Amino acid sequence: MNRVRRLVLLSLLVAMATAANYLEGLMPLLIPALPGAKLGLANVFSLFALVSLGPADAFTVVVVRCILVSAVWGQPVSLAYSLAGGFLSMLAMWALTRLFKERLSLYGVSAAGAFFHNLGQLCVAAIIMQSGYVFGYLPLMTAVAVPTGLFVGAATFLVKKAVDKTDLLKGAKKEAD
Repeated sequence: MNRVRRLVLLSLLVAMATAANYLEGLMPLLIPALPGAKLGLANVFSLFALVSLGPADAFTVVVVRCILVSAVWGQPVSLAYSLAGGFLSMLAMWALTRLFKERLSLYGVSAAGAFFHNLGQLCVAAIIMQSGYVFGYLPLMTAVAVPTGLFVGAATFLVKKAVDKTDLLKGAKKEAD
């Protein structure tokens, strides 16, 4: 895939992830007792980038989306939460796809990514609040993260299946492994 085509594809993925994040912000809270609990629709595009283009492009999608979303709609501290969650999640998903390539589905990779996203955000909260007590929320957040991660995995599977029927990604996965 030539550089221009790759840049256009990455730009589209960032734009779609940013739009998904915005639309998700318009939805009512998933669980009112747990503010911040979301489906994680933007992660469909990050996971798609990971499995279709490779880790460098996936990290690019995550970082650029986090910066855009925080700059346009977020609070100053939201960038730290977004980057920590997004980076740790992507790192975990990349490691899992490398270590368990044939044994772990997109569903499992995504569910693990959702868990690590929450863990990354709790690490930031612990630093800001100077307290480890925030990790007490991890079991509840995990109970929400696993099903939402499975949903994101299913959505990513469907997107990948549809895109694979086209020549959009022709020659794209040269550095994915």
